[in-house]
Order: sequence, then C-alpha cells, then structure tokens
Amino acid sequence: KFRQITRFLEIIADVESNIITDNELYILDLCCGKSYLSFAVYYYFTVIRNCKVTMDCVDLKKDVIEYCGSVAEKLNYEGLHFIAGDIRDFPVRRKPDLTVSLHACDIATDIVLAKGIDSGSRVILSTPCCHHEMMHQLKPTGAFTDFLLEHSILKQKLCDAATDALRCKVLEINGYDVTALELIDPEETPKNVLIRGIKRNTSNSKIEKLKAEYTEICEILGIHPYLSDGYVN
Repeated sequence: KFRQITRFLEIIADVESNIITDNELYILDLCCGKSYLSFAVYYYFTVIRNCKVTMDCVDLKKDVIEYCGSVAEKLNYEGLHFIAGDIRDFPVRRKPDLTVSLHACDIATDIVLAKGIDSGSRVILSTPCCHHEMMHQLKPTGAFTDFLLEHSILKQKLCDAATDALRCKVLEINGYDVTALELIDPEETPKNVLIRGIKRNTSNSKIEKLKAEYTEICEILGIHPYLSDGYVN
C-alpha cells in the first residue's frame, strides 16, 4: 500500500501545474475507505507544496469515516473533512481542482468518474479495482463469441481492459485529455491501472466521433456500461 500511495503522489506531482492555482485548492477523495491516500494527498499539498487546501473525503462506511475524522482532528488537519454517505448525493462545494479515488470496486469507479465529470473537476485520477459489470453483460457478436467466452480467465482479462478503455472514452467525450497509466509493478497488485483525465476544450466534431466509436464498441460487445446514460447518450 505504501508503494501504491507513493506512486500515486508521483503522478499527482507530474500534473500539479494543472491543479495548483493562486487560490485555495478544493480536492475530493471519493470512496476513500481507510483514507491512506487522503492523508498523503493532503500532506503533499499543504506541507510539501505549501498550499491552502479544503479536501472532502466521502465513503459509505460510517465507522471508518468517524475514525479517519478523529485522526485528522488529532493531526490538526483543519482542511481535511470526512463525510459518511453516498458520493452520488454529496454536494460539492465548488468545481474541484482534483478528484482522486484509489481502488473503488466495480461500478463505484464509474460513480466516481461521473461525480468528477458532473462537478467539472480540473483533474481526475482514478485507479479501478474489480470489474464485474461487463462480465455479467458481455455477449459479443460475430467471430468473437466462441473464443472469448470459452475461457473465463481470458474473458475476465478482456472485461478488465475493455471496461477501463471505455471509461477513458467517456472522459474524452466529456472534455478530458485521458491517459491510462501503470500505477505500480503488477507483482505488487494486479489492480495497477490508473486513469488520468485533465480537463480541456474539445471540439463538437471530435465529441461526436468519440460517441460513435463508443456506441459501436458497446454494440460489438453486447453491453450497456453504467456511464453510457447521461455521459455518452
């Protein structure tokens, strides 16, 4: 976990010119769990980069959130706030400068990306965890069918890659420059893909082309991903 957090901070440092402004930073950590990343990110920007920060960390687990809140209070991290609740219902204070998420399971990653998009977050950094949604939907057409579905482990690997590729496409459709990065050596964890989105201006013609590509891919795979409604269609 330490190596994962350290690498995550390195990736933040690579794009901090798109995050740091002369104003107070507003950061979201969604599906924050035990909040190792939350504390590290807050420390990085407040102590190392000497920024004024308000950071909201949201998760469903009330007991974990209460504990993390008590730790933040003991550390006098006045700008670090922990909120128990559904991130879909959480009212953001303003457009975030950075939205992060580390290993949100299955469609929780999609919910994180949706919140980042809806709030207009300037930078989104999300590391997905398990990928179950496509496994339950996948019904590819044509010559794909037999050899993809014959071996479950290969089907799972396809679903992992295709799910994250489609997530990248959704971010592009909604105006982000997107890169899929390796978070850490696969020997440390198989959940090692990080999706990086930086908000840019995208032409309408490019958006329509991306939407057509997304729709075609979903039709070929016989799927309807969580982010299709409202973010593509």
